[in-house]
Amino acid sequence: MQALNAVIYAAQKEAQAKNLELFGFIKGWEGLLENKFIDLSKQCIEPNIGGTFLKSSRINIDKAENGINRALANLEKLGLSGLIVVGGEDTLSNCFRLLSLPQILISKTIDNDVGIIKEAFNGKDFVPENVTNFFTLGFPTAAEKIISFVSLNEGLRTTAYSHERIIIVESMGMHAGWLALSSALGHPDFIIIPEFPLDYESFLEKLINSYLHQRHLIVVVAEGARWSDGSYIYAQKDEIEEFEHPRFGGASNVLKMRLKKDLAKYFNPRNINAVNPSYLYRAGAPNRIDKHWGCELGKKAVELLAEGIKESRLLAIQWEKGKFFIKDLLLSQFRSMNELHRLVDARLYDKEAFSVTDLAKKYFKTILKEIPLDKSYGIRNSF
Repeated sequence: MQALNAVIYAAQKEAQAKNLELFGFIKGWEGLLENKFIDLSKQCIEPNIGGTFLKSSRINIDKAENGINRALANLEKLGLSGLIVVGGEDTLSNCFRLLSLPQILISKTIDNDVGIIKEAFNGKDFVPENVTNFFTLGFPTAAEKIISFVSLNEGLRTTAYSHERIIIVESMGMHAGWLALSSALGHPDFIIIPEFPLDYESFLEKLINSYLHQRHLIVVVAEGARWSDGSYIYAQKDEIEEFEHPRFGGASNVLKMRLKKDLAKYFNPRNINAVNPSYLYRAGAPNRIDKHWGCELGKKAVELLAEGIKESRLLAIQWEKGKFFIKDLLLSQFRSMNELHRLVDARLYDKEAFSVTDLAKKYFKTILKEIPLDKSYGIRNSF
């Protein structure tokens, strides 16, 4: 959520410079269906504040009563020349129902799961040019937070060391483990992500050996992580969820309770703790990279609509010759958002060590800073 106001701010400034009218729908798709909007030219928008002053909603226009026809009718009534849609996979999926109107899609999700990593990594090396939509807005800020949480900066490593604890940190990520995986730059001991079901017995053996050697551990688990039988570590059916996702948030506590039972014979299980920062990941101000590219994407969206484009586009952040740039991709080359759903693949995750590969670190280091692990807290402690 951190970069939404930056997008709106830049779109407003560019529309004013081009003498264009710019309206904002209150609560996104819900506002479109209910015909609730405001004139953005009269609003004071602060790009350094996270969230969105337009507010948001989770609406699947396919499931709303007469949703597609209502949306099209309201768009025609307003006489809009195009839409700028900012959101994650679910929000952007609605765009495929309204292709008669030019739309500019901007991906915003801390899950970092909108984009494509091409099969070719040029052998064993990581090639940034092969990543379509290098990162989604919000991900750099959220990743910076989890890297800090598990490191010495926020103190979880220090308290784990001092009290000889095992601390299990929960990350957001229903189906894609990018946020959990990015924590590698803060040096947790183990990372568990949804794409690779947890072999619990293998994990338990490695965890015991590491703890007996090191006397403290940090484990990161994504909220949508699964057991080896494919079932979620923790999920509840959500009857009112528009996109039929379960309700997550609790995997760290479930894993904690199972470990307490299985590790009681090795040490005091009271020192196994769960921490779930939850909405802290997507709260607060955008970091430098999120604010900058939020503004750039908002400006580019208005530029394209001002040119009078007839086909919908996805704005993708690309890398070439050591720098990022924006590339607009025709939406017609994709049949649905499923073709843009980016999961962590086996080149980036070491499922035997429950950790990242060097290729993953190369990818993350292009946009994030690693926090060094102070050896005085690391590790190889014998007393």
